[in-house]
Amino acid sequence: MKIDQYEDRLIALANEIIGFLIHQKIQKPDAEDIVQDVFVKLMQTDLMLPPDKLRPWLYRVALSRFYDLYRRQKKYRDLLLSQYAQYCDIVPGYSENTDLEHALAALNDYQKSLILLYYDERQRIREIAMIYNVSEAKIKVDLFRTRQQLKQFIAEEKNA
Repeated sequence: MKIDQYEDRLIALANEIIGFLIHQKIQKPDAEDIVQDVFVKLMQTDLMLPPDKLRPWLYRVALSRFYDLYRRQKKYRDLLLSQYAQYCDIVPGYSENTDLEHALAALNDYQKSLILLYYDERQRIREIAMIYNVSEAKIKVDLFRTRQQLKQFIAEEKNA
């Protein structure tokens, strides 16, 4: 493969990855920044991958960059929330409903994070599935089971 053909292939893949990231609900400037980071990494590593291995490598690195960006933004939101709570004399929490707080405390970390991502942060099922690298069906089933478990815990609290 000639170098011009390789460059044309890279440009086509860059546009394809940007489209994929935008389809995954990433803002266009963030998607362009991620693709730029991917190509910087490609140039820094001095890789000359064959065309059949180039596309999967680029996608893998782009998704890794996206996850890093998501974690960084989540950490930034958490810091802002804690600082806002400190200055406004409020304590961030789930609610004043102690039954719900006790029920949430009884869940494991995975179940708590599902509930918080879906209801508190308003994440879509697809986005949660992408974070955990599982199918959307598994997230739906786990959310349903977690809600049932919460109902059971709250009912037990009220009966006790």
